[in-house]
Amino acid sequence: MYCVITDDPTEWNNEKWIGALKKMGKSFFSISIRDIIATHGKKPYVWAKGHDLDECKKIFVRGIPSESVEQFIFHMDILRRLENLGIECINSPSALEKCTDKFYTTSIFEDAGLRVPLTVCCENYDDAYSAFLEMKDVVVKALCGSSGMNMVRVNNEDMAYRLLHSLEFHKFVFYVQEFLEHKNEDFRLLTCRDEVICTAKRKGLSWITNVHQGGTCERINPTKEMVEMALTASRLLGCHYCGIDILESGGELYIIEANAIPTMDGHQLVEDFDVVSKVVELLK
Repeated sequence: MYCVITDDPTEWNNEKWIGALKKMGKSFFSISIRDIIATHGKKPYVWAKGHDLDECKKIFVRGIPSESVEQFIFHMDILRRLENLGIECINSPSALEKCTDKFYTTSIFEDAGLRVPLTVCCENYDDAYSAFLEMKDVVVKALCGSSGMNMVRVNNEDMAYRLLHSLEFHKFVFYVQEFLEHKNEDFRLLTCRDEVICTAKRKGLSWITNVHQGGTCERINPTKEMVEMALTASRLLGCHYCGIDILESGGELYIIEANAIPTMDGHQLVEDFDVVSKVVELLK
């Protein structure tokens, strides 16, 4: 028995995932992680809506709608308990935690010798403002975020003053990253089981290239360096599959982000095979 954890089973990627399992004739059920109940002292230890997750063969994690730190901790607790019971979670809670935290992800990459943008992460306004003055053109991001949301490009002192003071007031951590000129383009490589199965060049309406922010995709053949960077990043994170974002600036390649629950609709727009089905087939 397989389980698909998703907060929205009607979303395109999740519909395709569920459809792929149906085509393969696999027994499965789909639930929201918010419906899961975890117990001590009696079995089943983890269950939801009449389903015993203790008996699952694999758990496919396609959505973690954590709105608070406490919820996120509990959701990771659930997945770790399932792992301790011998159930494979894809992706693992460890990989999900690493990819959720941009600074942790980037630290792992840099420590392994991968090229990343100049970044300053801090809690004090003065330190963040000094970082802006040093870099002069920056992207201020949420420490945890995806789909091109919660990112602001800042290249003048007035905007920096207003934005950073607002973040300080609301007790956010400052994540300040040097803006790299990139012709409004970057590359998303989808990895699975230690291979790159497709690559898309994303072109944005602005410097933000994400498809869900209006970007378009073009299929390309990745360079050897791109493939090596993406596979190295995926191994470092411990991902069974993931989306790796690479940006070219000044003739150099930089790893920008990694996504442990990647969307694949952008890839599907430019590929002639069923991308989600291929991923599920490799993971089953």
